Amino acid sequence: MTIPRLAVLLAVILALAGCASPRATAKPQSLTAPPPFQPVEGGRILQAITSLVRFTPGPPDSKLNREIQEVVTGIGRIAGKRTDVPTYLVGAPDHQVESYLRLFSKSQKKAFKASLSRAGRYLPMMKQVFQKEGLPQELIYLALVESAYNPMAVSPKEATGIWQFMEATARRYGLQVDAQVDERRDPEKSTRAAARYLKDLHRQFGCWHLAAAAYNAGEGRVSTAIRRHGVRDFWGLAARKLLPQETCNFVPQWVATVMVARQPQHYGLGRIAYQKPWRFDRVKVPSGADLHRFAEALGVELNDLVGLNPELQLPLTPLSLTAYELRVPAGKGREARRLAQGLKQGTIIMGGRIAH
Repeated sequence: MTIPRLAVLLAVILALAGCASPRATAKPQSLTAPPPFQPVEGGRILQAITSLVRFTPGPPDSKLNREIQEVVTGIGRIAGKRTDVPTYLVGAPDHQVESYLRLFSKSQKKAFKASLSRAGRYLPMMKQVFQKEGLPQELIYLALVESAYNPMAVSPKEATGIWQFMEATARRYGLQVDAQVDERRDPEKSTRAAARYLKDLHRQFGCWHLAAAAYNAGEGRVSTAIRRHGVRDFWGLAARKLLPQETCNFVPQWVATVMVARQPQHYGLGRIAYQKPWRFDRVKVPSGADLHRFAEALGVELNDLVGLNPELQLPLTPLSLTAYELRVPAGKGREARRLAQGLKQGTIIMGGRIAH
């Protein structure tokens, strides 16, 4: 591939990372208020870019290498036992992680800052879920690598949502996926499912490096590589290219993401304008409620209602349920409950008012 063609391709992918435009839509749409009921492309955005880049090692940076080693081994210690990088591999993680640090702080700086900004909306909820499950907080940054915290992201392989669940795995962890609801897009429900999945992967492999690799490649693929080759640490598997290249990139990319997310100014990203945390009221609404008319009666934009309920596949509350717990903008709960009660009693929402 010539340099101009590579530059054009990188520009296109960076555009997807920064604004994740909807399919077959010319103008980029807001990620905080996506267009109703349309997925957007962009799963594993950062990975797609880094897979096109070949890095040349720069001069040794002993201070940076110490920082990298502290994070790499620190993640291992959290696993319940110290998992130092083997001596013969010390240079490999340094170089791989450093390459991503360079990328995130230079050519991909704008896209990475946008992802961190978006993270502000979901991180408080994610931290609470992972703390409740007894999981290390570093794991919440896997979602940045997977989807840039975009609940509407869909990968080329149809992995969906912030945590990029495939349909079969989503169902295995209790997420509903059908014509009316796709809970992979629900930030809260999918985060709980991801926490349980990561916990199971850690029980299976005993190390967060391998658990993260299995989250990316599938537990079967990692188990097979370990069994066939007798190598039980991620860095050894990656050095021998015994895992898919995407997975070999995934863990060092995650380590670099953790480092930058913790100290964005230290790595040259400056101050991050974090989005306000996700805030909403919950209201039980009868099945089959028309969200267009409900939003109109509530005095809110439909996109605001959709953005709070991205799991809905249609502009209706699910017909398969007697009642659906709808999220509405914070402060609108009392009014929404009044509207929902009117629907339950058979009144009709018309022109922004309840007709009795």
